[in-house]
Amino acid sequence: MRISPLVAGLIGGFVAALLQAFFNVFPPPAYGVCIACHTRDLVNWIVNNLFGSNLGLAPVSKAFPVLTVVGIFIGAFIAANAHKEFKLKETHNPIVGFVLGILVIIFALLMGGCPLRETIRTAYGDIIAFISLIAMFIGVIVASEVYLKRKAW
Repeated sequence: MRISPLVAGLIGGFVAALLQAFFNVFPPPAYGVCIACHTRDLVNWIVNNLFGSNLGLAPVSKAFPVLTVVGIFIGAFIAANAHKEFKLKETHNPIVGFVLGILVIIFALLMGGCPLRETIRTAYGDIIAFISLIAMFIGVIVASEVYLKRKAW
């Protein structure tokens, strides 16, 4: 059974509306589906519950962790296996990849670097979010050009 992105979005939106209407579930403003924020909240929730610490969490994550990252990972794994596209790949230097990944997450958390979150904040009228969104767009274009030109050499 194939589900188009449109149908998946409509189902997700309908379920979200039902949750809000019947169970009074409301996400915090400008939270979005941010892999950096949800990963931070998941890790902080686990650490807080294991060690009794008081690391920062979004209000929606205080009672129960947001499992978006786990769901995306499992969904991608199932989709890749269903379409016979799952392959383990070795990187040239896993330490560099790990450090770069950590830096991306750190800067995403520092700057609010999730495009969806920046778009939502811009819709709320946040001028800093608008500037960040434009800067992110320019950064992607410049980095893509540099990368593509370097690959063409």
